[in-house]
Amino acid sequence: MGILDQLRDEANIKQESEFQSLNNQQSLEATYQENILPKMQKTFTFLKEIVEHLAYLEQAIKITDYSQRFPEIGALTQENYQINTDGYGGYADFDKIKQINVNFVCAGQGAFNYRIEGRTRIESEVAFLNSKNVPFEWNQFVDNKGIEAAQFTITRKIPVRFRFEADIENTKIKLLINNHEDFSVYNKAFEPDEINEELLDEVIRFMLRKDSDFIRLDINNLDKQRIQKKAEALQVQHAQWLEEIHVEKEHEEHEAENEGSLFRRINLFGKRK
Repeated sequence: MGILDQLRDEANIKQESEFQSLNNQQSLEATYQENILPKMQKTFTFLKEIVEHLAYLEQAIKITDYSQRFPEIGALTQENYQINTDGYGGYADFDKIKQINVNFVCAGQGAFNYRIEGRTRIESEVAFLNSKNVPFEWNQFVDNKGIEAAQFTITRKIPVRFRFEADIENTKIKLLINNHEDFSVYNKAFEPDEINEELLDEVIRFMLRKDSDFIRLDINNLDKQRIQKKAEALQVQHAQWLEEIHVEKEHEEHEAENEGSLFRRINLFGKRK
């Protein structure tokens, strides 16, 4: 094969790949427009009204014990609700919504300090706080015993985010929740048809800490079957164990009875002498 033929084949392959990619993109865009976008618009309209009412009512929510990791945080107040559709504080085109963010803070008065020792633990702590977007300062030093340490100062202002995001490739709508409870991360993907007012109401009830019904363990049918089989196996093992104990007990009682009978015969034989 000459150079021209080789280049011609490579160009044809690339052209075919680009054509296929374009078709896939057009198909995904059509699916987004038809299935995902209407649900994202419905979600945005619902959440925007929720945020407007919360801002007007100014109903602060008290959180008595936000974090087990940092008990020093103490009681916080949930407030300052905001909504955007681009991640930077503004609104994207209503006909092109791909992300909806509801942000607020759990805040308290002042700050608190604590000390971490060891370079690895210090680096891990810095990485954790940065990943959670917690406002903090830290001062690394070597103490008079030669121990590498750091003093951390945490501001009591925990940012919380509820994000709905279009997953166009998988025809899903994802929900990501950050820092709502003890710096937790929750994510779940929904079919577009699952997004309705009932589901959104559950999300808002969880957001406003009225209940925790929305966060529950999701177990698929396969896992349920595995758990059921394991439970049945454990029941069989337990029954076998009880049977073994029962047999062993009967054996011990029988041995004791035989020993008692032998002892009585020996005594009787002694008396006859």
